[in-house]
Amino acid sequence: MRRAKEQTLGEVIKELLKNYDITSKFNEAHIVTSWDKLMGPSVTKYTVNIEVEKRILFVQLNNAALKQELSYAREKIKKMLNEEVGEEVLLDVRIY
Repeated sequence: MRRAKEQTLGEVIKELLKNYDITSKFNEAHIVTSWDKLMGPSVTKYTVNIEVEKRILFVQLNNAALKQELSYAREKIKKMLNEEVGEEVLLDVRIY
């Protein structure tokens, strides 16, 4: 048996996601799970809900001061999360 091309496991997984057209859903899930890691425990404990819909991240917080602070940092948050995934998944971040 001859192998035409050897691939790493990561390459095979990316190819499968692409073939089954679920790359975008996988990336959206990666964004949601990365929120805690990137934002830290001080933000995570006030996060009530987080979801991605139509390439927009919606984050619900239960602290008014933190909502306002993160609203000013929306572009930075978007950039951090897109860099974590490795491609531009998010177009906007909405804090409410």
